[in-house]
Amino acid sequence: MALLKTHNLCKSFGGLQAIDKVSLEVEANTVHGLIGPNGSGKSTFFNLLTGVYQPDRGSHIVFNNIDITSKPAHYIASQGLSRTFQLLRL
Repeated sequence: MALLKTHNLCKSFGGLQAIDKVSLEVEANTVHGLIGPNGSGKSTFFNLLTGVYQPDRGSHIVFNNIDITSKPAHYIASQGLSRTFQLLRL
């Protein structure tokens, strides 16, 4: 059974489609990476998973068998799904 599932995850900003119908399943006790060039939607994807951004219509996110679609970030974090922000000091 998948620990994390997304179905048709979509997010647009004005006329820019940042995430377009991403469906994904991640099993428990596995390690995955998400790579891509600048502007490819990696941060947007994680912001959607953690409730920083809300997905567009028709999107579903399930974590640990709980539908977290459109739940607030503090609720999602209380369920054990959170992120850190990169802070660059050059």
